[in-house]
Amino acid sequence: MLGTGAWSLVPPGSDDFTVYGGADTVERAREWALQQQVLLYRGPAQTCVHGLYRMDSCTFPACTSVGMDHTRIWVQHDGRGAFLLTHPYEDEVPQSLRVYADMHGLTVDSYPFDGWYGHGTLPIRLTIPSSWPLWPIERDAAVLLHTQPVTWPADDE
Repeated sequence: MLGTGAWSLVPPGSDDFTVYGGADTVERAREWALQQQVLLYRGPAQTCVHGLYRMDSCTFPACTSVGMDHTRIWVQHDGRGAFLLTHPYEDEVPQSLRVYADMHGLTVDSYPFDGWYGHGTLPIRLTIPSSWPLWPIERDAAVLLHTQPVTWPADDE
């Protein structure tokens, strides 16, 4: 686990890597995170957009009522890119979630390869657009990953 005490980025190979669900769900998440080369953000507001801003807490009650479920923040291996991944029990992206993403300038996509949670859930990504300047989580992650680099399986070859 890489971190500063108040927050951390957890590589998929870490013993500290855990998500909501049983052992099979955690293993699917671990395999997905390895393939995608993403790190799990653990810290304040780790299940809503306010974590992307690196705020100390969620300040918006609507974050819990927009249709998210089994939600966590993930950070790209190089720190340049972060997203919320949620797995609600829905057939399509809820309109309330689209409005929430638009309010914060995030893009909304659903990719089948993100569906590691399973159990009839729809994987939905709310992503910081790559054309934007660094968001606080990206800035902090880049510094952390520069000082505490992560080795990925492909790096060993």
